[in-house]
Amino acid sequence: MKKNKLVTAAMLSTITAGTIYAINKTISLVANTQAALSNPHGLRYEWRFGNIFYTKQGDGKPILLVHDLTCGSSDLEWKSIVSSYAKKHTVYTIDLLGCGRSDKPAFTYTNYMYVQLISDFIKNIIGHRTDVVATGSSAAIVLMACYNDDTLFDKIMLINPVHFEAGSSDKVNTKLSKLLLEMPLIGTLIFNMSNTRQTYRTLFKERYFYNPYAVRTSYVKNYYDASHFGAMTSKYLFASIAAGYTGINTSRAIKDINNSIYILAGEYEENMKEIVADYHELNPSIEYSTINKTKHLPQLENPNDVLNAMSIFFN
Repeated sequence: MKKNKLVTAAMLSTITAGTIYAINKTISLVANTQAALSNPHGLRYEWRFGNIFYTKQGDGKPILLVHDLTCGSSDLEWKSIVSSYAKKHTVYTIDLLGCGRSDKPAFTYTNYMYVQLISDFIKNIIGHRTDVVATGSSAAIVLMACYNDDTLFDKIMLINPVHFEAGSSDKVNTKLSKLLLEMPLIGTLIFNMSNTRQTYRTLFKERYFYNPYAVRTSYVKNYYDASHFGAMTSKYLFASIAAGYTGINTSRAIKDINNSIYILAGEYEENMKEIVADYHELNPSIEYSTINKTKHLPQLENPNDVLNAMSIFFN
C-alpha cells in the first residue's frame, strides 16, 4: 500500500512539474514571438557581464537617459522624449542589464554592478562628460556612480527618485524569498504570474499615470514584452530587486556631490513631497519642480512639460 502511495505521489509530482514547465515555456515563447521591441537605432555594447542594448541619436552635447529599474522597464520609457531632444543634443538611451533587450544573465544584480555599468558605458561609449536623467530606483545608481567618479557626469536630473534610505536589506526572509524566486520551476512561475499584461495594466492605471484614460495599450504591451524578452532568466533581476540587492543608502552621496542635481516630481507621485524635502535637507543646492497631473512616468504622460524642464535645466 505504502509503495503504491509513493508511486502515485511521484507520478503526481512529475505531472505537476511538467505542467509548470509547460506553462513557463509557453509564456516565454508566446511573449518573445509577439514582442515588438525593435528599434532602428539599436546598438550593442559588449560589456563584461553581458551585451547591453543602447541607442544613439542626434548631435550636440551628450545626455544619457536611464530608465527605472523594474523588470518591465526599457529605453521605451523615453520614446516620447528622444526624437525631440535629439534635435539639439546627442541622446543616448540604455537598457540596463537584466532589462529589455539587454542580456539577462542568471546571477545576483546589485547596485554596485549597475554603478559599474553606467560608469563603463560613459567611459567607453559616450566618451565625454555627460548630462544624465534617471527615473525612480535608477536614481540611486546614477548618484552612486557620480559619487564614485564625478568627472564622468555634468548635470543630473532625477525623475521621481526613490528615497535615499531605500537601501538593501539583510533580513533573512528577503534572502529566502530570493532563493525561492530563483528556483527553476516555482520561481519562474511566480515571476510569470507577477508580470502579466494585467499586472502592467494595473500599474499604469494606478501608479504610473495620474490619468488612467491616458494609458495606451502599447505602453502595457511594451512593458510586458520587455519583462519576458529573451531567455527565461528575467526572474533573477526580479529576485534581486525583491531581496533588496539593487538598493543602497545614497545619503552620503547626496551630501557630497557637487554636481548640479534637479528633481522632477510627478504632482501625484506618492510621498514625493516628503522625498524632495529630505533630499533638499541633505543638499540645499538641489533644485526641483513639479509636473502637474502626473504620477511616476511624466515623460510618458506629459512629455512636453518634461522636455521643457530638461531644456531649462540642461541649457
